[in-house]
This record gives sequence, structure tokens and C-alpha cells, in this order.
Amino acid sequence: MIQATAQDGPERSRARRRSKVPAPSLPWRDREEFRDRVREWAQKLEVAATAIYIRPMRRKWASCSTAGTLSFNDELLELERELGEYVIVHELMHFSVPNHGKLWKSLMRAHLGDYEACEKRLAAANGRELRRDEPKHAG
Repeated sequence: MIQATAQDGPERSRARRRSKVPAPSLPWRDREEFRDRVREWAQKLEVAATAIYIRPMRRKWASCSTAGTLSFNDELLELERELGEYVIVHELMHFSVPNHGKLWKSLMRAHLGDYEACEKRLAAANGRELRRDEPKHAG
């Protein structure tokens, strides 16, 4: 339970205790929680994701198609949520901006802040994974 401080009003301390937002450093509970987060980001970014798959992938963390299909590597479920969020936003952003140019980077920064730090942590996680024949990239 979170302790209220003198600066917190009763409403704020109750809201903080009720909050069920998981810590970004914890792994995902299950596939459905991950899918729900993809849907939330898709709505926020005004992207129509027609299908969301979580499956084994050997060389990538995720991919997307012009038809609106998103595929995510099932190994993301074992990583920190923050890294999963980075991959989710990375892929969804490609529906609006197909490359990794200035606009894409600007939008990533607007939605995630220091997304480059997540890229580096994801690259470091790449070496710890089991099914890695070659380095993976997020998109």
C-alpha cells in the first residue's frame, strides 16, 4: 500500500492506492494484457490494427503489414513492460510513417520521451534471448 504524505490530499492518496498500473520494470502478465495494451496505443495513435498476433519470431521483435496486421515476438512477454511498450509504439507508428526518418523519431519522442534508451536496453536484451540466430530489430 502506498502511504499518503502531508502534501497529498485524501482524494489523491485514495487514487494512488486504487491505481492498478503495473510497474514498467515488471514483465507482462499474459498475452491478453499485452494485446490490450496494443489496442490502447492503437486507439491513442488513431491506428486501425485489424489483427494482433503474438508468436515465435526468430529475427524480429515485431512486424506490421499495410493491411493492419501486427505480429509481436512472444519473447516480449518476458521482458520489461517498458520495452514492450516501445516495440508496440514503434510498430504502430509505422502505419503513419513507414520509415525511421525525422518525423518518425519526433513522434516517437513525443509519445515515449527518451525512446533511444529503450532501444539500447532492447538491444542488450537481444543477447540474452534463447531463439536468437541473428540480431533482431523492432521493425
